[in-house]
Amino acid sequence: IACRTDRTGVLILSEMAGAAKEMNEALLINPNDLELIADTIKKAIEMPVIEQKKRNKYMQSRLKRYNVEKWAEDFMNKLKSVKRNEELVKTKLINSNCKEELLQRYKESQNRIFFLDYDGTLRGFVNDPSEAHPDEEILNLVRGLNELPRTEVVIISGRDADTLGEWFKDIPVVLIAEHGVLKKNLSDEKWHLTETMNTDWFPTIEPILQKYVDRTPGTFIEKKKYSLVWHYRKADPDLGEQRATELSNVIKELSINRGLSVLYGNKVIEIKSMNVHKGKAATNHILSSEKDFVFAIGDDWTDEFMFQDLPEDAVTVKVGRVNTAARYYIERQEDVAGLLSLFIS
Repeated sequence: IACRTDRTGVLILSEMAGAAKEMNEALLINPNDLELIADTIKKAIEMPVIEQKKRNKYMQSRLKRYNVEKWAEDFMNKLKSVKRNEELVKTKLINSNCKEELLQRYKESQNRIFFLDYDGTLRGFVNDPSEAHPDEEILNLVRGLNELPRTEVVIISGRDADTLGEWFKDIPVVLIAEHGVLKKNLSDEKWHLTETMNTDWFPTIEPILQKYVDRTPGTFIEKKKYSLVWHYRKADPDLGEQRATELSNVIKELSINRGLSVLYGNKVIEIKSMNVHKGKAATNHILSSEKDFVFAIGDDWTDEFMFQDLPEDAVTVKVGRVNTAARYYIERQEDVAGLLSLFIS
């Protein structure tokens, strides 16, 4: 681009290349799609000179502005901003002193409840979601909390009801599935909808998700009763994030006036009704009982509803150091078991 002084010629660029993010006037291709490459070469050969010059003019001017000095300056400013953001973050790291304070609050309380997210919190992520079943350590941890006096445990997850019900069938805990859509109480054998739901939008949205599966190797669709999920954990990291951003924007445009929300989780995008979320499900559950110790822990954006909607004095914990509405955070998913074990010992 820099050497084309007459601004003729056509740049064909892999969408996986870093330069694709800056030179979007180029013809972008997926290097794994041979038919697309052939079609793009044909388009380049037939492109009028006036369009060639127009595209190259924009790219050349951008190259002049974003030179090596500009990149270096931006990089250093980003490093400095990390330090500034640390000072602004109000969320408190759970250290040894904080653990003692939380444990004391727990001991002084009379009625306790724990809201526990599953994926990314109780259980680390795996490439195949169906293989993320709880091991004995997780089951014993949940069982131990549930056996504490005057303590209720609620597993609140984005998982589908059948999977969640099967995994925790031997432990008498309340289960809330699909981010608050379905709930199974201790006294019930069946799942109940928390709100009136419909799936008449499935035929419109599912083909779009399938299109992105076809375009992005390593991705797949999970179809739940009342939501659709696009997984991209096994995709190329850069391409996966690029496709996720594209898909999110497309779905958001289509979801206007349809009452849908787009949940951007950890390597997943989930589309569901905006009427129901974890925050609403959690607060509705505790309305019927007086709890003087409320504990909630989760790792991704879907848990932010819960952190925001629970009472101000609730102990809300984010797994990972990111901007959050939670009052506390822990560094890693591996730290979750140690934190919860404090209340059992």
